[in-house]
Amino acid sequence: MKTVLLTGATGFLGSHMLELLLQSGYNVIVTKRSTSDVWRIEHLLSKVQSYDIDTDSIETVFASNKIDAVIHLATLYRKFNNGKEVAEMVSSNITFPIELLEVGLRHGLKAFINTGTFFEYDCSHLPVDESSSLSAFNLYAKTKTAFESMLQTYSDKLLINTFRLFSPYGEKDNQKLIPLIINRALSGNKLELSEGFQKLDFIYAKDVVAAYLAAIKRFEISDVKNEYQIFNLGSGITLSVRDVLSVVEQSAGVKIDVTWGEKSAADIPVAYANISKAKAVLGWEPHYSIQQGICNTLSYYKENSDDYK
Repeated sequence: MKTVLLTGATGFLGSHMLELLLQSGYNVIVTKRSTSDVWRIEHLLSKVQSYDIDTDSIETVFASNKIDAVIHLATLYRKFNNGKEVAEMVSSNITFPIELLEVGLRHGLKAFINTGTFFEYDCSHLPVDESSSLSAFNLYAKTKTAFESMLQTYSDKLLINTFRLFSPYGEKDNQKLIPLIINRALSGNKLELSEGFQKLDFIYAKDVVAAYLAAIKRFEISDVKNEYQIFNLGSGITLSVRDVLSVVEQSAGVKIDVTWGEKSAADIPVAYANISKAKAVLGWEPHYSIQQGICNTLSYYKENSDDYK
């Protein structure tokens, strides 16, 4: 599979995926919007063919390139739905990837790798494995589950994997928990958090994208037949918010001025993945400890963010 269409390349994980695909010798086609902020991948745009999906049709993308596989990372994520973006979320998370599938099949597409979320699962029984019951946490997770039910119907025609991600972090991240803590460690500003005992499964971005590459490599083996498989991507262990803050403090060599608040009633209290299937089928496992991943992430923010200098 020499040519890969990557959606979501301008995003956090997409930028890491693009770097790895190019390093691995793949020809990469990128879809984005004409209004997309390309700061994460600006240095790589000269090495890829890029299409703006708000001006170029999906038909044009596939008709102009012999695309073997799609890695679908583009998404519209909102942790809490305000009711004003339902149509946009359905369009981004369901309609757009269905169009990729339909047009791709007409042009010889062989494989599709989808991205889901642990928010789809009922996390009351741990660790969560791929056969765990579904109980979507929010509208975002519901759109992911809805698309996956449609995606499965294409398994007689394509090689299909869905990766359900737990809590990814790393360089060039969005404004989530770990960047927030790093911000305060570097700026010295006060940090206010909930009680800090929520436990999540944090997975470093480079480990995440390595799993997608392992799936592509597996698809290149001639005896792999059309399929639909789901894989959990996490570290397989839990860390509390307080644990993460402690690792950042150790890496930065500072004490963060933090105020712990009340328990958050809106969050999943504990979630972590059983990753034995990904290990067995893909030959993948995480290589970065939380200490290594946070150290790398901290170094990136030290070197690249003027806000923290």
